[in-house]
Amino acid sequence: MQDPELGHQSDVQTRATWLNRNVVGMGLTSLLSDAGHEMATAVLPGFLAVLGVSAAALGIIEGVADATSSFVKLGAGWVSDRLGHRKPITVGGYLLTGVSTGLFAFAFGWPLVLVGRVLGWFGRGIRGPLRDAMLASSVPTEARGKAFGFHRAGDTLGAIIGPLLGVAALSYLPPRDADLSAPFRTVFLLTLIPGLGSAIAFALMVREKRGAPSARKFWTSLSALPHPFRLFL
Repeated sequence: MQDPELGHQSDVQTRATWLNRNVVGMGLTSLLSDAGHEMATAVLPGFLAVLGVSAAALGIIEGVADATSSFVKLGAGWVSDRLGHRKPITVGGYLLTGVSTGLFAFAFGWPLVLVGRVLGWFGRGIRGPLRDAMLASSVPTEARGKAFGFHRAGDTLGAIIGPLLGVAALSYLPPRDADLSAPFRTVFLLTLIPGLGSAIAFALMVREKRGAPSARKFWTSLSALPHPFRLFL
């Protein structure tokens, strides 16, 4: 029969192995980042309505931004492999996403909102694959599910907190001089707090295990992927 004390010590050791500084740091980073951009996303339709922008423009903005993020992901991982390190690029991606929503505060039409959204999702596309690679290398193979689950929990919690904060802020911010857009602009500026906080958290808490630079060309890397996966992409 196994000694209960030994079993308890084993559980504690396993938890300490996967719930390390990097996992906690990336979870906190994603919580802050999601809270910031979801805070902006929740109030963005109302802001565009106040400006007299059509719903079709919002669809174009979101479509172009999502496409940008998706295509950037294809090359971001390859570039980081060529360089042999990922942390500086990942921090830059979080920083770009964090400040992009602040641009909405200065918009008087949809073009600047489009620019801000594309910049933010460009940063999101850059950081995603690199962060996932760093997260996977921070824990033992058998603990990756726990590590990614913890990270996703932080991401989801931020996606819940952000809209709640955005709506709460709007309810306490009256329009100034009959300017109905003023409360929305203040909310967009407030998103800079968690947005910049996410980049700072990643920079201070996450430690990178650098690898040797890869000389493999982009198309060689892409063709090496399994054929069904390339069809999926």
